[in-house]
Amino acid sequence: MSPIINYRQGAVCLLLCVSLIFLEAGLVWGNEGVPHRKLEDYNWMEFKKTVPSKVDTVLLVTGTLEAHGVGYNGADFTVPYHLCQLIGEEVNGIIAPYIPYGRTVSLAPYPGGFGISEEVFKGYVKDVIEGLAAMGFKNIIIINGHGPNRQPTDEAATEVALARNVRCLVIDWWSYTADITKEVFGEDGGHAGVNENAAMLAVAPSLIHKELYSKGLASPLDSSYTAIPSPSTILLYKAGEGYPNFDLHQAELYLNKVAEKLAKLIKDTIRRWDEASF
Repeated sequence: MSPIINYRQGAVCLLLCVSLIFLEAGLVWGNEGVPHRKLEDYNWMEFKKTVPSKVDTVLLVTGTLEAHGVGYNGADFTVPYHLCQLIGEEVNGIIAPYIPYGRTVSLAPYPGGFGISEEVFKGYVKDVIEGLAAMGFKNIIIINGHGPNRQPTDEAATEVALARNVRCLVIDWWSYTADITKEVFGEDGGHAGVNENAAMLAVAPSLIHKELYSKGLASPLDSSYTAIPSPSTILLYKAGEGYPNFDLHQAELYLNKVAEKLAKLIKDTIRRWDEASF
């Protein structure tokens, strides 16, 4: 056997040994030795070694099933869940399984969607937050994808935070990043409008049915009246603005900027909590 082959074999063995040492130390897992970013991927013994000593932040998504123009009915949980996947490592958080059923109201009659009562939703969300707190998570970050979920989620989070001495942050992702909608698209967005349609497009382009789209599917939101069911599933925040444009490059740019802003808010909030010794 040639010396070159022996040298190569020795180098390979050395690399394997070093890798095993780093693996044992947990250093090849990324941030602070975290083996998984998804909660459901953990073995209980792995979890015991990880939470809360290495990770004390959990990301939870609340959404619902409802019509979204020419996009998909699950956008209110699939989009924020994708955002959690984009920011999980940066905020050193573990991503909990999402809550897919929520407070669908005016769009509930459209095919493929439905809503649950506020009482049931709040109770379920509260129990989930309680469970995450009992697991050892100190920072419970809720990324909400559906407007009517907000009030009961706020109430549930507040009750658990005060009772269990944990820290909760509830974010309506699209509302908090409204400035990014104007920055990227130069106009206001809407429900299944240019911003949310872009988010859906960036997450699952094959599920966007551009061939079914026409401007007539959209209508402006108007707080002076309420229509049940809603006459449209594309609801524009400002008349004449926010129509979907189906630009994949712009969609990806938008979603990445949204993720960056969410990550900054989460990190800044946790830092301030820590500084205040909460």
